[in-house]
Amino acid sequence: MDFFDAIRPMLAEADNLEKRFKSSAKGNDTAPLIVGGSHNVSVNALPKLLMAFKERHPSAQFILETNESRTIEKRLLASELEIALITNPSHRAEIIYEPYEEMELVAFCLPTNPLARKKLTLKDLVECPLVMKGGGRLEKVLMNLGYRMNVALRCEASSTVKAAVRMGMGVGILYRNAVASRVAAGVLKLLNVPELKQMGIQSFIVFDKRKPLAPMAQEFLQILREKKTPAIAADEKRVQIGSARSLSVH
Repeated sequence: MDFFDAIRPMLAEADNLEKRFKSSAKGNDTAPLIVGGSHNVSVNALPKLLMAFKERHPSAQFILETNESRTIEKRLLASELEIALITNPSHRAEIIYEPYEEMELVAFCLPTNPLARKKLTLKDLVECPLVMKGGGRLEKVLMNLGYRMNVALRCEASSTVKAAVRMGMGVGILYRNAVASRVAAGVLKLLNVPELKQMGIQSFIVFDKRKPLAPMAQEFLQILREKKTPAIAADEKRVQIGSARSLSVH
């Protein structure tokens, strides 16, 4: 009996430690995953990806932060974000950049617009009344190329651009994934502007190479890799095969 009386405080302390660690583990499981995104992908790509993540992990919580790509990179390096998707990388040595999706710019109009049946040059396009997102890189690029643009309306959001085009205010320009559902439904029609296809941008998965990802961030990274553009995934596979062959030769 004296023996049990002597070890009772030790048993109580062990029980307290077990409860404390269980509570800590539970807290980590329910901690929100903080995901960053530049403006385009936060609207058009990340919500669907986070929904896919939620389907696999119903109890998971997450926070989506939207900002300029460089601000997202700074927050990543300050450990204020775990993982992000951006479109304007600065290629910092401390960050891993994985190509995610080639985002194609498209021009679109109402199906009843006569332009929908024509092939247009960039010169033809910029002479149309245009509905665009304000502050976009395309306008700067076209101006640097010497084009004078006929901008009928500048909008802050992709949804406003689409709404204005549906009201007949002009020809819209957005990334393809922003209008895909409307085009598929027959509400909007893509214009044939071959030169515009060369002006898209590449998005990148980014995370800090200096520290390991948390388990939930690793799970989200896996979903991102599964959802990559098929062409990019194929390119990466070819690179891996080429590297393997090179190693086998040597």
